[in-house]
Amino acid sequence: MEEKKNWKYCVVGNIVKSHIDENGVLRYGTSAYSGGTKVYLCGKYWDLDNERITAVGLSRGKHFYVDHVPVGLIENVRCQKAFNPAVLEIMDNWEFGDYWWQNTNDDKEATEEFVAKWNSRF
Repeated sequence: MEEKKNWKYCVVGNIVKSHIDENGVLRYGTSAYSGGTKVYLCGKYWDLDNERITAVGLSRGKHFYVDHVPVGLIENVRCQKAFNPAVLEIMDNWEFGDYWWQNTNDDKEATEEFVAKWNSRF
């Protein structure tokens, strides 16, 4: 029997520290996440034309939370392996669990391709 790997390839980014909203008000982070928070992006089937992307991150309330984040509020997008058991549990038990990359070489290449497209676009 093959042992299950306790990690996944992921695309991660950080919530911008501050931004000016549509009303000209200075905001710090988003309503769900503080500025600088690391978020795991659910991008396996995401279209780069969408204005929001689903993300998992440590919320202002200090628990892992799934939210739809405007793409303009995410910076420093990169590939990483996710090891955090709480994050992996959300990914595995979420309604759209197959939307997350896994831990194969194909998934590694797919995350790298996604990051290249994201960084050339945003």
